[in-house]
Amino acid sequence: MESSHSCSSYSLLISSLLLALFFSCNATQCSDDQEVPKVYIVYMGAADQHHSHLLSSRHAQMLASVSNRSVESAMETIVHSYTQAINGFAAEMLPSQAFMLQRLHNVPPNNPFNELHRPEDAFGNAAANSLWKKTKGENMIIGVLDSGVWPESASFSDAGLPASLPAKWRGSCASSASFQCNRKVIGARYYGKSGIAAPTPRDTTGHGSHVSSIAAGAPVAGVNELGLARGIAKGVAPQARIAVYKICWDERTCSAANVLKGWDDAIGDGVDVINFSVGNRKGSYWSDVASIGGFHATQRGIVVVAAAMNGDAGCVVQNTAPWVMTVAASTTDRRLPCNVVLGDGSVYQGSSLANFDLGNTFYPLVYGGDIPAKPTTSPARQACVAAGCSPGALDPAKARGKIIFCGAPEPSSDPIKYVTDGMKAIGAIGFIVGNNAVGKERLLSLRFTMPATQVGNKAANSISSYIKSSRNPTATIKTPTTVLNQKPSPMMGIFSCKGPNPEVPDILKPDVTAPGVDILAAWSEAADKPPLKYKFASGTSIASPHVAGLSTLLKSMYPGWSAAAIKSAIMTTAYTQDHTGKPILDGDYDIATPFNYGSGHINPVAAADPGLVYDAGEQDYVSFLCNIGLSAKQVELITGKPETCPSIRGRGNNLNYPSVTVTNLAREATVTRTLTSVSDSPSTYRIGITPPSGISVTANATSLTFSKKGEQKTFTLNFVVNYDFLPRQYVYGEYVWYDNTHTVRSPIVVNAVSRLASGEGNLVYEV
Repeated sequence: MESSHSCSSYSLLISSLLLALFFSCNATQCSDDQEVPKVYIVYMGAADQHHSHLLSSRHAQMLASVSNRSVESAMETIVHSYTQAINGFAAEMLPSQAFMLQRLHNVPPNNPFNELHRPEDAFGNAAANSLWKKTKGENMIIGVLDSGVWPESASFSDAGLPASLPAKWRGSCASSASFQCNRKVIGARYYGKSGIAAPTPRDTTGHGSHVSSIAAGAPVAGVNELGLARGIAKGVAPQARIAVYKICWDERTCSAANVLKGWDDAIGDGVDVINFSVGNRKGSYWSDVASIGGFHATQRGIVVVAAAMNGDAGCVVQNTAPWVMTVAASTTDRRLPCNVVLGDGSVYQGSSLANFDLGNTFYPLVYGGDIPAKPTTSPARQACVAAGCSPGALDPAKARGKIIFCGAPEPSSDPIKYVTDGMKAIGAIGFIVGNNAVGKERLLSLRFTMPATQVGNKAANSISSYIKSSRNPTATIKTPTTVLNQKPSPMMGIFSCKGPNPEVPDILKPDVTAPGVDILAAWSEAADKPPLKYKFASGTSIASPHVAGLSTLLKSMYPGWSAAAIKSAIMTTAYTQDHTGKPILDGDYDIATPFNYGSGHINPVAAADPGLVYDAGEQDYVSFLCNIGLSAKQVELITGKPETCPSIRGRGNNLNYPSVTVTNLAREATVTRTLTSVSDSPSTYRIGITPPSGISVTANATSLTFSKKGEQKTFTLNFVVNYDFLPRQYVYGEYVWYDNTHTVRSPIVVNAVSRLASGEGNLVYEV
């Protein structure tokens, strides 16, 4: 869930003991009138696994040196010691003490909070070519950094799982009389929150339970919400184990100190895949705890999957580090229609999550803007507010016993709840939310507690015209139903944040898209009244665990593959056409682009046999960080060990990434890629290129022959601007390596500068 909520309970410092960067405050800024204790993070790079038992003592000694405390007393103020994969600590200290650490160790500050992505099936029968015929994630462990878990959910049953835990597991369970792990949820940790008498890893928001069950939930029959989408719920890797790290205590904020501790513990505990459905508004790669945690996880071979973040039409993708697989959200082919039938017999499809039955009874239909309450401001303003059916804005006498047609309120759950409560208070039978914006047709199912539905812009215009032209307009709202095989699908979620990558535009983000709209999965029974065992939810949070589950299946099948190879397999086999064979559409029914879906929608069966992969390791990422302009000292902040950067640097887009982005292209540029064969059979691949508009793209090789598994081949792509046909915007294309069996596809994104900007133009011409 995206939120503008501002919290200042904590401050964040991220540093390396070896590096000099800059001071975040001067002596005046850290003066006595600001001496309020806050939690600061001190980051010192990678932990030495052979001496991790000594780190906590070292952290206390550091803190004692600036606090006039004994080591024992300083230890009491440490919130977390990071000792598994990350070396550092979070401690409560005064700003002046933090300033002293800065003077000694040069520690820069950063954003202290991350946010959960607010969430909003399969009937259990595996297709003949399903990956479940080969693996269901046996012996694999998925680490879920989120809001905890509801362990009693049937989705977390351990029935049928082996009695012994995976040998690689080194974690623990914070068990108590009220919380128990089992052979499915094998680990559960929480990172304390003040004011809670007996904190546990138990989920109270529903978010963590939903995410965990999508990634690795056990099969459960008869799952539904409000009778909708009834069937068997099953996680993507249903035999995998789950390790829970409760880093968030509500849906808005997650302390950075807790986030980093969750990463450190998950890495040390021996998980295979980490799902991080949490967003971070700020922070470059070298100063963001999720980026740092993700880097250390990748160092250990752990696949890191994260949500792209949710928001309005202009929201920008987050979790953009290249060692992270960033996931956008798209629809499935299932819809939950809740239709409007007008008195003239016209039927318009709407969408609703509600439990009601008006039968075939028609009720008077009225537009909210026509029945405003007695004006409290100007009549025009009151009518405008009434059009959106804001609570208190309608005349109860004219609304009672009627169905009200409203303009779209703010698209979030709280305003809809307030509108619903207001409608009940004035005695309305129900209401219809019509999308005001031209071209806005894609609907996100909203949760109502009375007869209500939402319709798109075209339907809204038709309903409005009917009301204006009819002497006695009437309507009814039909009970919501479940409909499968809907087209077009998939489509992009209207909330899914987009590229370009705000940190490094030369790396395309998001990477892929996956189901994330109206997904039914396990829920916390403490989150709603009355309690819900399963609930529909939408968000990139919900898409991310689909990819985490798929990554788990691939790692189970190919334990020798690196995290980058698994990521490449998923990206290069993704598809960009919907089930009708046309380009995937965005939430406004426009053609989507790689900034919406990255490489495309995940294709699990194809990902298990990619043919070729773009592999990368730690040194590749170090070179990338140098190439994007970070100093060696900043790179050390991420890797945790001394690094050097060459005096002559390349560009970030030369990282061996499964997509290619070239920004600020002035005349021409070249990028290099290396392919690795993961196929058992020798094969020759040929290249096919669909260049972006106005750009010429050529490869230095038209074919590549691989004689054995593990063989590598390097090639280059050359980009040349054709200024006569260059659009003034990002342009998109793709290139494909293919043999008789495999198609290895990579998107191309280019942004070129004008001829004048590149120095190619003349302002004065000879005549």
